[in-house]
Amino acid sequence: MNNEASPGESVESLRALKRRIYLGALSTGLLAILVGWVLKVFTGVATSFEQILFPVLTALCLGLFIALWRMWVSLAWIEMSLFAVTALSLLGRFGEILFTPENPLDPNHLGAFTDLLYWFPVVYVLAFLMFESRRQLMVGSLVFFVASVLLGMTHSFREWLVDRNSTDLYLLARFYLANAGYIVLLIVSLRLNEQTIRVRSLGEAMRRLAHTDPLIQIANRRELEETIAREINRSLRHNQPLSLILFDLDHFKNVNDIFGHESGDYVLIETAHVGSPARQTTWVNQSFERVDPFTRPPRFAKPSALRLRLDPACRSARL
Repeated sequence: MNNEASPGESVESLRALKRRIYLGALSTGLLAILVGWVLKVFTGVATSFEQILFPVLTALCLGLFIALWRMWVSLAWIEMSLFAVTALSLLGRFGEILFTPENPLDPNHLGAFTDLLYWFPVVYVLAFLMFESRRQLMVGSLVFFVASVLLGMTHSFREWLVDRNSTDLYLLARFYLANAGYIVLLIVSLRLNEQTIRVRSLGEAMRRLAHTDPLIQIANRRELEETIAREINRSLRHNQPLSLILFDLDHFKNVNDIFGHESGDYVLIETAHVGSPARQTTWVNQSFERVDPFTRPPRFAKPSALRLRLDPACRSARL
């Protein structure tokens, strides 16, 4: 009837595409980690946390890359692990900034906070791309956000106990406000994406219903008119031949009278399948019409050529 892939094939092709994307992302991430590690070591600015973080991240990314490449684990496990590694790494860096003494070159950790502000949205983007259900996406994003809030509140409470003052409170408030904005945008994007998919699916279903015969499940007259106009334009544009074959079934009324209408429907369906590659054959006014692009009439468009193909198939089918 058509060239559309089955749902199973579509899911498998999506998973294969995701695997290729994740392999590329892990390769790029691994390279970035190694470059950052080398630069930090040679410049002598690596913190004690980074001296632990870089080797651990390198090992984790390499392990995930090998597991994904060898298909040792499921794609869902890889996605969950990628999200967890990214979220925990950023939370660890956030905690290091909050609970280590201030750097004279970076008062109030302003530069470090700005750097984190660039990287925190990566977690929300990963949640949007990796988690298939809305619940998983929201839980992952909110858990990450709440964990960062708890770290900030703990830091502010400790500062308040020491000197009854929290110098980072205003900076943290701005930081959390920005993250709350990211989550709101994530929710809006998710709803819009769901609505777009729903409308597109409904439109495709309505088009199939409008362009397909409900019994034989091949194209109807509306589809035939569009196909002929499209193929004529393409034939003229590329100077290619085009054929149109019209055929019906002799004495078909006798099939309905003798064997019943259900048997007649079966004959029509089987005939359509025999003579219908893709959506080239249509059912119009009690007859079949088939468009053959790039086909020259002398060779294929003779009625006898199609009959030689249909006749053995019809004879072999038992009513």
